[in-house]
Amino acid sequence: MLEVVSPSTSKRPLTPVEAAEYLGLDVKTITRWARQGYLPAHPLGEGKRKFWRFYKQEIDAWLAEKTNQADAA
Repeated sequence: MLEVVSPSTSKRPLTPVEAAEYLGLDVKTITRWARQGYLPAHPLGEGKRKFWRFYKQEIDAWLAEKTNQADAA
């Protein structure tokens, strides 16, 4: 039996569109945060125009760090 592998379960990197859908954000926000180093991302290519890729595991870890529980105490 074949197993269907979706982008959310595969180990392949997400495109900016897929990462934006996963986070519920705009693609421009995702790429801006990637350029600024705020969101974990991997640039492909050289020069000004890079192709950004994102790993779901890294995004999940980044989200886990971005809690406001310390502020609530």
